[in-house]
Amino acid sequence: MIFITYCMAGVFALDQKKKILHYSLFPRDPDKILERMERLGEGVVTEELEEVLKKSGDRDVVSDINFSKEGYNVDFREKISASVYLRDNLREIAVEKGFAKNPAELNKFISEVQIARTRKRLKTGEKKDRIAMQAVSCVEDLVDISNRLSERLHEWYGHYYPELEQNVKDNRRYAETISENPQRDGIKGYSGTVGMNLDKKDLLIIKDLSKKTEEMFQLNEKIEAYLEKLMPEVAPNITAVAGPNLAAKLLVLAGGLQNLAKLPSSTIQLLGAERALFRFMKNKKKVDPPKYGILFLHPEVTNAPAEIKGKVARAVASELSMAAKTDFYTKENKSEKYKENLEKRLKEILKK
Repeated sequence: MIFITYCMAGVFALDQKKKILHYSLFPRDPDKILERMERLGEGVVTEELEEVLKKSGDRDVVSDINFSKEGYNVDFREKISASVYLRDNLREIAVEKGFAKNPAELNKFISEVQIARTRKRLKTGEKKDRIAMQAVSCVEDLVDISNRLSERLHEWYGHYYPELEQNVKDNRRYAETISENPQRDGIKGYSGTVGMNLDKKDLLIIKDLSKKTEEMFQLNEKIEAYLEKLMPEVAPNITAVAGPNLAAKLLVLAGGLQNLAKLPSSTIQLLGAERALFRFMKNKKKVDPPKYGILFLHPEVTNAPAEIKGKVARAVASELSMAAKTDFYTKENKSEKYKENLEKRLKEILKK
């Protein structure tokens, strides 16, 4: 059995006594090193890993690289002592194996790799919160537009067939029904009406309106589905605690992931309640302070008894504060941990 791990210098195979048996070094290029390390982190069998596997010949592997390869029995572990050993002795190993001429050159490589990682994050990761913010804002706009169009459609078509509102309560289905067939006598359930008669040209323009209204609902649904997939990429920990839609709304209110990560939990708790907070500051003796802002959309806050909503919102905000810092500063996915912490805290609140 061998232990296979990787560090900035390359891929290494060690025995149980942490003796290096085989290794394959990365190219001495910061961008390529970063690319190799990211691929290994995703479980890809790179050429360096392939080379080490061939050199060792051992089919039983313990590794912190979550890979699979035919003919190999891989025991994946998130942390292994071989990785710690490489990290603690990187300078000596890198020089000894010829990756760097001396510690000073290695320090230069480490600095260049960090710069390459930061540059890549600026181009992708950190900027993606802006994309999520645009998406959730678009959802809010579409909800407003579709509701306004639905209201207009109800009023307009209501002159012709007012009874339809009693049979079709859902706005989207109302628009779909009319776009399928605006003629009232062709709609299922029609049995007469007190509505006025309309010409064919009137019904055609109403049909066009109903189709556009239906399209607004469809587009809203598509963007919400897109947001559900995007948010776990942008901020997996915040999304786990708040859900994709509320998480994106928090980014908008804070002005981005970086700003949200800097906010204390008390401020996160009141995001969206700025007007209520201002009223309280102006009339402290007459107005009670707000206990939560947009967090009222969180299901735990929504469903909590009135007397403990504030405590629940504070618990949610506390986990969101930590989750935001993790999402921005370390990029680690600790979503399960934050969800468990929140569940534990909520149970404690309910017991009191």
